[in-house]
Amino acid sequence: MRVEYRVKGRSGGCPGDDEVQLIMKRDVGAAMLTAAAILIFGHAILLEGASPFRGDIPLQFYPWKCYARDMLASGEIPYWNPYTHGGAPFLANIQSAVFYPLDWLLFLFPMEWFYGLSLLLHLLLGGLGACGLARLCGASAFPSAVAGIAYGLNGFAMIHIPAGNHLTYAGAAWAPWLMMAAGGFITASRSRLPWALAGAGIVFLHFICGHPQMTFYSLVFSCLFALSLGVWRERLSNQPNYWTPALRTGVWSMFLVFGVILAAFQFIPTLQYFGEANRASGLGLEAATEFSFAPHRLITLLCPDYFGTMIRGTHYDSFVYWSCAYAGVWIPLLALIALWKTSRRNAFVIPLAITAFFGLLLAWGRGNPFYALMYQLPGFGHFRAPAKYLPYYLAAVCVLASLGIEHLGNRAYDKLQKNEQRNSEQPPRRTWRWATAALAGIMMVLVYFGSPFLGGLSNDSAARILQNLYGMASSAESTGLERIIWMERAASVIRCLLLLGAGAVCFGLCRLTPRAPRMALSVTMGLVVFLDVYSFGQPYLQASLMSLENIRASAAPPRAIGAIRPPRLSPQPERIMNLKDFDIPNVLMHWRLYNIAGYDPMSLRAYNRQIGLMEGWKDSDYHDNIQLTRINHPVLDRLNVRYVLTKQELQDKSLELRSAGGGIRVYERLSDKRAWAMTRPAGAEGGEWRPADSDVEFRTYAPHEILFGWRPGAAALMRVSEWHYPGWRAQARLGDDALQEIEIEPSAEGFRQFTIPENTVEVRMYYQAPRAGWALSGFAAILFAMLASFAVFARTDRFLSIMQKLMGRNF
Repeated sequence: MRVEYRVKGRSGGCPGDDEVQLIMKRDVGAAMLTAAAILIFGHAILLEGASPFRGDIPLQFYPWKCYARDMLASGEIPYWNPYTHGGAPFLANIQSAVFYPLDWLLFLFPMEWFYGLSLLLHLLLGGLGACGLARLCGASAFPSAVAGIAYGLNGFAMIHIPAGNHLTYAGAAWAPWLMMAAGGFITASRSRLPWALAGAGIVFLHFICGHPQMTFYSLVFSCLFALSLGVWRERLSNQPNYWTPALRTGVWSMFLVFGVILAAFQFIPTLQYFGEANRASGLGLEAATEFSFAPHRLITLLCPDYFGTMIRGTHYDSFVYWSCAYAGVWIPLLALIALWKTSRRNAFVIPLAITAFFGLLLAWGRGNPFYALMYQLPGFGHFRAPAKYLPYYLAAVCVLASLGIEHLGNRAYDKLQKNEQRNSEQPPRRTWRWATAALAGIMMVLVYFGSPFLGGLSNDSAARILQNLYGMASSAESTGLERIIWMERAASVIRCLLLLGAGAVCFGLCRLTPRAPRMALSVTMGLVVFLDVYSFGQPYLQASLMSLENIRASAAPPRAIGAIRPPRLSPQPERIMNLKDFDIPNVLMHWRLYNIAGYDPMSLRAYNRQIGLMEGWKDSDYHDNIQLTRINHPVLDRLNVRYVLTKQELQDKSLELRSAGGGIRVYERLSDKRAWAMTRPAGAEGGEWRPADSDVEFRTYAPHEILFGWRPGAAALMRVSEWHYPGWRAQARLGDDALQEIEIEPSAEGFRQFTIPENTVEVRMYYQAPRAGWALSGFAAILFAMLASFAVFARTDRFLSIMQKLMGRNF
């Protein structure tokens, strides 16, 4: 493909030095415009010190991130988490994102700021990625900025902010970057190695970001984009050879695998944990298609609140709302213009359209019979929420919209040039003066009034005013739910029409401006798109923010928790449980309490089996949020549960109230069967387990090491209330100070059991992380550095001259 550069009314192939400097300045200006729009959107985070703290963030991500930072600050890698699910792998759980570099950067700030800064950082990352992808696809600087603003503040990211799905919008931020690397790899005129290495590096960051589903989808769609782009380029050539794009896509996929190998230190433990976790067998089709984007929701591409919104509790659609593909009213229309007018001149248009089509098609999930076939393919059946295909539709359609603006801007420029040439001998007209003045006035009105007014259209009061103003229906004809539905639809449609009108007026006036009509069109359309997505996204952001003081208070333990002895003062690691009405399981990690509940998409199958036995679950049930209801069951004795946290008053003889306050009650279980350690004679087949806590003297109980003294001299088979997991080992110190390795095996319940040798005085259990992942990552990093060095030096004259001397004149 040949990209045309137009500067000062001239067009040509390669630009000169002055033109290159101008292009670079405009690229910087476009990037700054994209960044400014996103920072203005997040002004409450920057100026008011607020941070998103709703949904999954307080339930899961914030406690995990605090634990990871504390462990790393102490110089220890957090391989194991002893505080939830009765103990569970931590690093191997990919959602912990322990080694994500952007998180390490944010660890320098107070943790209360973490998710606010992370949100802005990833919105900015996604916007700049879309801006770069648009530039690669042939858009000039400022139309690319429109793509960056639209994708950076798209509705998919907005609706996941109040849900607390931090990893979802963080993972979506890398999607346009990987598509850009794929496009650069296919279209490179010289060496493709830099683009391939960039793709591997992006996959590495994408994977350790912590959202395997988004990473898997990005790998699939980057290959789809690369293949369709290569095939379309061959189709436009004089002598097409369709084996070439297939081979290039194959090489591209090899470098994608190379990026995963770079993250082997995360990938291998995750793969190991996945084999032990409750999702190893995959999900049923019903669970896998939960949170789909239904076909009837296509109207929300133009009217995002047509079916109401969960922010105000007015959502009335039968499909769950966590699926939105909105990027502005004008974005899909401009994309259609690009597809209609530029597909024959720009080789990127059709591949982008194919990517957008499949992203939207697969996002339909339950509404798409084709998805049942995709579900059977390897990998697809382990993920739910097909709506997470939408970022690939959004990235492609936002770039197509920038190409649509480019086309309209070029047409306006060409028409202005023809008019100037035709009227060169006539007296100059003054039309451009009032056109420029009107355009400036409209921009100021949009800036000052646009966002509050558009946001107000989503309020019931504004909808009621519109109802009375336009007289479309009387309040007597629409009451209750029907009235709310009508108001939501009316407000959404009127909002759409106003934005369409504002964009059309701006386009008409930009065609009359005497200088730079293309830049004027890009900037004004960028303003319209920004006000559109800003007014749509602000309610979601504002509903999610919490002050730093409230975040600190939520992490502090209530006074009633003081009745539970801290683990460092307790003679043994006693666990607690929180009932369903006290649904903050992972928050207890802040309080360093060993809880058996937890919020996590993955947990050990043995753990789920025991909890399911207690709660009466079916084997096919899927639970990511463990909510407990039973207070007296043998499983609680096996798990050594001593305390129960609840908000209700319990009348049970097996419980004794220890503390109450702040709406929380702490009960102590009086069972004499609970124990951390159970024993029976060594070599005995069957028989009952005997509590042996009185024979155990704890010396160390840390995340990766458990050290206890053992009094009896006789050999015994011991079962401890710690889950069996590969990597845990044990040693026995005998009376003569000799060390003996002990083999740990899973018990029938899934706990660790081992035989204590005769004359043992001390037992040490410790976790040894698999070294294969680190070794493979190290080898891949060395290879990556070598290839990167070659890619840099191979482009220098000095390197070429050295190679010429070594290999001969004809090198």
